[in-house]
This record gives sequence, structure tokens and C-alpha cells, in this order.
Amino acid sequence: MAGLTKEENDLLTRTGPGTPMGRLFREYWIPAMMSERLPAPDCAPIALQLMGERLVAFRDTEGRVGILDEFCPHRRASLVYGRNEEGGLRCVYHAWKFDVGGRIIDIPSELPNSRLAQSIKPIGYPTQEAGGIVWTYLGPRSEPPPFPDFLFTKQPANRVMGWHYHQECNYLQGMEADLDIAHPAYLHAHAVNPLLDATRRAFLADKRPRAYAREQPFGFQTVWGWKTDDPAKSLFWVDPFVVPFHTMVPASRTELRWIWHAWVPIDDHSHWLYYVHYDPEINPGPDERSNLGRTFGHDLIDPDNDYKSRGNRKNMHLLDRGRQRTENFTGIRGIAAQDVAISQSMGTIVDRSRENLTSGDVLVMQLRSYLLKIVREHMSGKEAAGLAGGFSYPDIDSRMVIVPSDTPLPEILDHPEWKWGEVQTETTL
Repeated sequence: MAGLTKEENDLLTRTGPGTPMGRLFREYWIPAMMSERLPAPDCAPIALQLMGERLVAFRDTEGRVGILDEFCPHRRASLVYGRNEEGGLRCVYHAWKFDVGGRIIDIPSELPNSRLAQSIKPIGYPTQEAGGIVWTYLGPRSEPPPFPDFLFTKQPANRVMGWHYHQECNYLQGMEADLDIAHPAYLHAHAVNPLLDATRRAFLADKRPRAYAREQPFGFQTVWGWKTDDPAKSLFWVDPFVVPFHTMVPASRTELRWIWHAWVPIDDHSHWLYYVHYDPEINPGPDERSNLGRTFGHDLIDPDNDYKSRGNRKNMHLLDRGRQRTENFTGIRGIAAQDVAISQSMGTIVDRSRENLTSGDVLVMQLRSYLLKIVREHMSGKEAAGLAGGFSYPDIDSRMVIVPSDTPLPEILDHPEWKWGEVQTETTL
């Protein structure tokens, strides 16, 4: 089965200012960076790029975060060089000063009664901090849409552990990998801790998992099904896709059972990949962060190199042929590192017109079809998908259950009371 046409591929992968997908993505609150990158009031500002727009971020004297156009509206000098002090960011060229909303609060060269500052449009964007992330709204609305208060944004800090990667490929490659139901049996083979969750042997035993998708007000919901060692039982994931580029995975690889993902374009050739591990019921032990780093490869992220992984295309993502023979299928340590490696190995923008898809790519095809539908609807003047309400972000369903093998996939979604692990259904009572 063929992939996308060149025109469809361009439509989905181009997100810069003025592009159809870029205009759609700008309708939503999006993650801008991890809060840790601005560690204290009046710390140094940082350069930031989102969907091709060059920005500057800073934390003011009161701890508030501002995200502004990088370039001063006076003579277009970069504000990344600016002085962050006394409640604002001051350009070092002519000392114009801006608050966190991008409003000019001082032009030293102007007379006290000058109205120049008030006549210049603010250069800032709305921001909000939640879940260890700074979010921003880059869209055209004077009032941003409701904030996406995912469940992890409401948890105590000890139940949320997050990382982000500067991934050197288009956002869609990373996002497609997450909804690729066939790849865990291969790419992540033998990266499972059977002592932690023996049911995960299903990933290795069942090379032809089943999949189902159902559109929802927030995007679409998916169910993944694997046979287990017991022919009478199957393992099912409920794994939602939430507009514009989020998923929630019931991973259960360490103590914190869930992972929230986002794939935020930096430009058309790179993006920020977010991994936020969380659990609303468990207070993890003191070693959880290091366990996550080792298991997923987050410990390979280099903050001094713009949060890129130390594994890259030049060093084949630290592939170890000895490990490949004896430990895991890829020879690459870390579940996230394996995904990053394969996504980047395709080049920065894969030519999907040259693909040959199979039945195992059903959810990848669902994702592409859905994105093409919503971007075309937005181009025709319809409101962006997911902004009409009708759902609660904290209540979006994501879970892992074991039920009888003959359970129809849609029935998993119809029974949200089947919460986690092996559950009793009417057929098992």
C-alpha cells in the first residue's frame, strides 16, 4: 500500500508561519520548554525556536516567564543578548526594556511624556507553567483557548518526572513512531524487565497485534491488543492521540506507569520530543529518576548541546554490535533512544511517497488521515479540532488491561471501569 503523495506530505510536515499546518498548530497551547531551563528569577534569557519562529524566553524578578519575539522592535537586535533585571528584559543595543507580556516599559532615550512605547504592538505571547513545562500560545486569538490541563499537570511534583529532546527530524516522524503498533515487538525487543511486568512478554510473543481507532472530541482514541502466554487472555492498551501532537501511553516500565508525549516543531527539520512520566496514585522511590534515565535513555540527553542526545547519526546513536547480539534487537540502550535513532535515521523529512505500507501500519495511516482531515477543515474556515469542548483533559482515558482474548476491541473503550491490570468481566465471573 502506498504512502502519502508529495503534496500531502508537504501539507503535514510544513509548520512555519503562514503554512496550513502551522496556522492550525498555532490555534493551541503548546509546550515551549521545560521549566528547568529558566532555573531562577533574573537568570539568563535563552534563545527558543518554535515552528520556525525565533523567540527569547526569560524569567523575571517575580519568577514569571515571558516568551517574546527574539528581535527588538527598535532596530531588530537580538534580545537573547539582553539584561534580565528589575522586572524585565532590557535590550543591550539602546536599552529598551520589555515586561513578560512583551510590552515596552522603558525607552531611556525618549522624553518622559513620549507615547512611543504605547504605540508599538507588544512582542510577547501568553505563557503558563504546569507540569514542569512552560507552555505558550502563538495563535491569533486575543483570548487563548482553555488551557490543556492534562492529568500530569495536576499532580504533586514528586509524581511527575519530565525530559525533552531536541530531535533532528520532522515532528511527524516522531509522532508516527509512537502510534506504530507493530514496532515494539522488534525495535524494543528484549528491553523489557520481566520482573516488573511479566505481561509485557506479550509484545514479544504476538508479532501481529490488533488495533482499533475511534474519533473523539479531543482527537482519537486507540486500542492495541496482544495475545499473552495464556491463550484465553489478551493484553490491551488504551492509547489516546490528543490534538495537536500529544499522546498518553500506559507504559508501566518503571514505578511511574504513564507517559505523556508531545512532538513540538522547532522548524520543519527538527522538533522537541517531550517525555513526561507520571502516576496519580504512586509516590515513586528515590531511585526512580535514575531508573527512568537508564531504561529510556534519558540520561543520554546533553543539556550543554541544546538537549540533543549524545547518540546521533554520526555515531549511529551509540549502537553496540555486542549488545545487539546478546542483549536487545537494536544494540541501542534505552527505549526512547531507540525511537529517536530510527526516526532520525530516515533523514530530516521522510519521503512518504516511497513507502510501502502494511496492515501493521493501520494506526500510522489513521493518524495521517486524521491530520489531513483536520488541517483541510481548518483551511476551509472551520474551528480547529478539539477546541469546541465536550471533554475534560484530566479524564482522557489511558490504561493497560488484561481481559479475555475474545473481547472486541471497541468494547475496551466502552468499559472505562476496567482500570488497570487483569480485570473481571462478565465472561470471567
